[in-house]
Amino acid sequence: MADVGTSATQQSPNGVDGLAAALAQAWHGVFGFLPEEDSDFYDAGGTSMDAARIASLAAESAPDIEDLDVTLMTALLNEARFGDVRRLGLESIDRAHGSSA
Repeated sequence: MADVGTSATQQSPNGVDGLAAALAQAWHGVFGFLPEEDSDFYDAGGTSMDAARIASLAAESAPDIEDLDVTLMTALLNEARFGDVRRLGLESIDRAHGSSA
């Protein structure tokens, strides 16, 4: 795995990566509560417009990753659980940096 220096993969003091923090903040902005790892996008009342908003805001944490917003939106719509969306986003970031390293 490449040594990644983006804010999306760096660990904060409490152990949360930047992407998780950005996803949680965007989720909170849309739904009014912070997600747990097993929080379900559809159970929260999510729509495709909500997925687009969350993905767009969260992707700002890694502006150098092309199409991260698309990856996150697709993950929200298909995977739905917060933890799965975070994992797929981090995998996308790792792949992007691995191919450029």
